[in-house]
This record gives sequence, C-alpha cells and structure tokens, in this order.
Amino acid sequence: MSNDSTFKTFLVAFLLCVVCSILVCLAALVRIDREAYNKQLEIRRTVLAADGYQDKIAAGGDIDKLFLDNMERKIVDLETGQYTTAVDVATYDQRAALENPELTVKIPAEFDIAGMGRRAKYAAIYVTKDGDVILPIWGAGMWGQMHGYIALKKDGSTVKGFTFYEHAETPGLGAEVDNPRWKAQWPGKQIYDNSGKLAIKVVKNGKYNPNAPDANSTIDGLAGATVTSIHVKEIVRYWFGEHGYAKFLAELKAKRG
Repeated sequence: MSNDSTFKTFLVAFLLCVVCSILVCLAALVRIDREAYNKQLEIRRTVLAADGYQDKIAAGGDIDKLFLDNMERKIVDLETGQYTTAVDVATYDQRAALENPELTVKIPAEFDIAGMGRRAKYAAIYVTKDGDVILPIWGAGMWGQMHGYIALKKDGSTVKGFTFYEHAETPGLGAEVDNPRWKAQWPGKQIYDNSGKLAIKVVKNGKYNPNAPDANSTIDGLAGATVTSIHVKEIVRYWFGEHGYAKFLAELKAKRG
C-alpha cells in the first residue's frame, strides 16, 4: 500500500489525535492534583498560623511535616457538640457542604448575627497534640464573606491565635484584619468569662480600656473600619455562642476536667 494512500493519511491523523487527547487528559489530571494539593497546603498553612506556627513557617519549616506532626483533623456535630463519623473526616469540605441542603441547617433569626442564613451541620476542626483546638469561622463582612480560624488553648476559652484567610474588605481599612499588630491583640483573650458566659467582644477603635474589668475579653477595633470591626465581633460571637461551638467546647471542658 502506498505511503501516500488516503487510508494511511487518515490513520496517522487519527492516531495523532488519540495521542494528543491522552496527553491533554494526563496534563489536566496533573493540574487538578496540583491544584488540590495547593489548596490543602494553604489550609494547613492557615491552621498552623492560627496556632502560632507562623515564625516556624517563615523560617522555612516544612508545612506538611509541621501539620502532620502536630495536628489531627476531626469532625464535630454542632447540634450535639460531639465528635462524629457521619461524614468522612478526610474528604469532608465544610464550605462545599453549604451547597447541600441535607448537610446544612437554617440559622434561627435570633442567632444569625453573622448574616449567614444557613450553616453546615458539621465542622471540620483541628486538635493539636497539646490539646489546642483550631476552629473555622465565617460570616458576612462589609463587602463579602470572611473566612478564618481561631485557635484556643486546651481550656477551651483562652485564644491562642486568630487569622482570616479570605475576605473582601477595603484595603487599608477593613483589610487591616490581616495586620499582624491587630491580630497580636487576640492571644490571651478569653472567649468566656468565669461563669461560662460568652464575653469576647470588639469595641470601636480607641474605646479599649486596659484597666476595665472586662479587658481580658475585649479587642480594640480597627482604626477607620468600624463596620468591619462590628462584623468581626458578630462572626466571633456567633461561632462561640449557643448555635456555634458552645456545646462542643462545654463538652470538651467537661471531659478534660
């Protein structure tokens, strides 16, 4: 058969298309795997930063190793305050769950101070070998949703660290939630008072009184960003209230004694 035959021409073109399709599919799979890994890495970086590992990360510490050596992911049923196996701990995506009505609950109006409407039934949290817990929080900001983590010491009330990893606040104003100086106020503050009542709050910038009886539960707001400060306060107070982590933290405290 001649090398110039129509059949061979089509055969070569077909085989070339098959090979190219395979290569494109393989490249897409590699890209998806890389994107998934990068997403996982960013979550691990944020969780570690909230728990005080930022200096080790900045010094070149291996994020995966730091995370795997110190953190354990667990799922909490927010209704009961108990750990649960109702969803897979390795694959559960709390943000994606918001798109599934079966995995969410409507927030009663009296509790919806963070402007979410609905929240996931289950929370993916992190527990350290020292007993710290790192808890995801989110809610409405001034221009969009704000997502972050708060780390608490093993007593379930003392803040160890706080960070937002996603928001749409105004640069130079509300976006100062990322400012290390502002975040440095949070470690050591108490979420609850001695009676177990929710106490943490963010006041208008300049109104913080270090000598006030409630100073250990008070954060000075962001300069020039009163609205964002209010949103941060409401997000935090929702998540540590009765409809958020209050039951879980009470259960944790009771178990630890």
